[in-house]
Amino acid sequence: MPRRSTGRLARILTAAAVTTGAVLALAGPATAHVRVIAEATPGQPATLRFRVPSELAGATTVRVAVAVPPALSVTAVPPIDGWTQKTVPGSAGRATRLIWTAKPRHGIEPDDHVSFNVRVGPLPNQRSATFNTEQTYSNGTIATWNQDQDGSKEPPYPAPVLLIDPAAPPSPADQDVTPRPTTAELVAPHTRAPSTVATSADSASTAEEGTSARLMAVIGAGVVTAAAISAALARRRRKNHTARS
Repeated sequence: MPRRSTGRLARILTAAAVTTGAVLALAGPATAHVRVIAEATPGQPATLRFRVPSELAGATTVRVAVAVPPALSVTAVPPIDGWTQKTVPGSAGRATRLIWTAKPRHGIEPDDHVSFNVRVGPLPNQRSATFNTEQTYSNGTIATWNQDQDGSKEPPYPAPVLLIDPAAPPSPADQDVTPRPTTAELVAPHTRAPSTVATSADSASTAEEGTSARLMAVIGAGVVTAAAISAALARRRRKNHTARS
C-alpha cells in the first residue's frame, strides 16, 4: 500500500479513537457520588435507595454508614447479599445510624456500585431530608459525604439529600443534627471529588437519563469509528484495484 494512503488511514483511525475516548471519558463522572433516590410524598412511607459508587481505582468499598435524620423512623432494612447490617438507634433527637459492612470478597469494586435499601415510616411534611454518609475503602480511605449545598455552587463532597416537598419552606428540621466528624476521625481525605449532586427522585431520574444519553453517545462514537475505518479500507481497495488495472 502506498505510504500516503497508510498515513491517511492512520490519521483517520487516530482521530476516531480520540473522539471515542473523549466521549467515554464524559460517560462516567455524572454518577460519581453517593445519592439517595425515592418516591417521596409527605405523610407516606417510602423506600430509600442509597446508591453508592466505588471511585478509587486501587481499592474497594468495604463499609457504608448512613445517618438517618431523627424526623424519619426506620421500619426495615432489607438484607443485601454479601453484606452485614447494623442499626444504631438514635436518642435525644439524634440520628439513627445504619452501617453496612462487606463480607470478604464482597466489597464494591472500582467503577461499580451497590444500592442499599431502607424503608422508613411516613415522611415528614418538610422540604427535604439530609443523610450524612461515610464511605470506607479497603485501603483505609474514608469519603465523608456531609457538605451542604451553598447556593448554586456545588461542594466537593455533597451530602445525599432527598427532596420531600419543594413547596415547603426550609427549616432546621431538614438537616441532620449528627455532629460533623472531627479531623482526627477522618482517616484520610477522599482523593476524588464527585461531579454532581442529586437532591430528589426527579433529579436522580434526570441523572439516569443523562447517563443513558452519554451511553448512546458512546455507541454513536463507536459507529462513527467503524464507519471511518470501513471507508478508509474501501478507498484503499479501490486504489489497489486501480493500480493493478
